[in-house]
Amino acid sequence: MPDRSFEIGPIRPPSEASSLLLQITRGCTWNKCRFCTVYRDSSFQVIQPEEIKKNIDNMAYFRDLLMSCTKEDGVVDRNKLYGYLENFSQNELQSFYMVYNWLSHGGRSVFLQDGNSIALKPEKLADVLVYLREKFPHIDRVTTYGRAETLSRWSEEQWRLLRQSGLDRIHSGFESGSDRVLRLINKGLTQEQQIDGGKKIKAAGMELSVYFMPGIGGVEFEQENALETAKVVNEIDPDFVRLRTFVLKLDSEMYEMKQNGEFEELTDIEKLREIRTLVENIEKPDVRVVSDHIVNLIGSLNHPVSQKAQMLKKIDEVLQLPEREQKIYQLARRHGVVEEYSHMADIPKRRKDHFDYVASQYKSPELWEAHLNEILRQYV
Repeated sequence: MPDRSFEIGPIRPPSEASSLLLQITRGCTWNKCRFCTVYRDSSFQVIQPEEIKKNIDNMAYFRDLLMSCTKEDGVVDRNKLYGYLENFSQNELQSFYMVYNWLSHGGRSVFLQDGNSIALKPEKLADVLVYLREKFPHIDRVTTYGRAETLSRWSEEQWRLLRQSGLDRIHSGFESGSDRVLRLINKGLTQEQQIDGGKKIKAAGMELSVYFMPGIGGVEFEQENALETAKVVNEIDPDFVRLRTFVLKLDSEMYEMKQNGEFEELTDIEKLREIRTLVENIEKPDVRVVSDHIVNLIGSLNHPVSQKAQMLKKIDEVLQLPEREQKIYQLARRHGVVEEYSHMADIPKRRKDHFDYVASQYKSPELWEAHLNEILRQYV
C-alpha cells in the first residue's frame, strides 16, 4: 500500500491551533535571528508543488476514510475505523489524527508551514492554493507565516493573485519596528521593508497579523522598541498586533550577548510597561491588539484600539499593585492559573499563600527574575 502520511512542521500560531497544517517549505529562509533557535539545526527547503499536492491528496484520503466510517446519524463506526488504523504506520497514524482532530473542530481553516511559506514563488503557491480549495471546498480560511522581507519582495499584483487563489491571512513576526532593535537581534530586515510589505498585503485585500516582542530591545531600547513599532502599525493599519513577550533562551546568541555584557534584559514588569507604551501610541482604531500566549503577563487582551482605555486599565491594574501582590499575580499567571488580575479573586487562599511563600524565597530582584524566566522558558 502507498504511504499516506504527510509532513507536519514544528510551529504554528496559537490562533491556528484548530487548523489543518500543510507544509509548503521546511525551515526558515533567514535562520539568523539571535533570539531564535527553532530552525538552528535545519536548512531551508522549498517543497515542490507536486509533492505538496500529494500531501493534500493524502489529507483528502484520511477525510474520505473517516466519512466512509461515519454512520448516517454522525456517529463513527469505531470497529470499522480501527480495522483501517491497525494497518497504518506510526507516521500515517500521526497524519490521520491531525485530520481527525481538524475535522472534529469543524475543519474550516488551514495553516501553511514552515517559517516562511511565501518563499515559494507566488505563481506556484497560487496553483497549490487552488488545488487545496478544490479538494477541500468547505475551507473558510487559509493562513501562513511570512517574513516582512519577503512580503516586500513580491509585487502587489502577485499578492492579489495569492488572495484570489485562496490565501486569506499573513502572520508576520516583525518583533520590533525599530531599525536599531532589528539590527541588534539580526532580524535581517528594516522598518521600511515592514511598512512596504504590510501595505501591499492590505492593498491586496488580505488580513495581516503582525507580532511584537516586548523586551526584545533590552534596557537600551525599552521605549524605542514600543514607539517605533507603534509607528509601523500606524503606517500599515494591520488587522492584528499579537504580543509575544521576549523570553531569553539559554541556547540563543542573545544569551551569549547577555553573558558578555552586550545585552541587558528588562524585568517582567518592565516588559509589561512596553506593552502599555505600544497600546497607548497606536492610533488606528480598528487594529486589534491580541494577547494569546502565556508568555504575556496580560493574557486576556483581544480588543480593537478603539477600546484602548479598557486595555490600559487592565495593564495599569497590574502595574499599580503593591510589590507583594504583584509577585503573587506573576506566579499565578506564569503557571497558567489566571489570564488577568481580575481572575485572582477566584483562586483559593491556600493557592495564593503558596505563591506568596514561593515569592518570598527569592531575596533579590535578580533571583526573582531568574525564577520567572525559568518558568517561561518551558513555553518557548
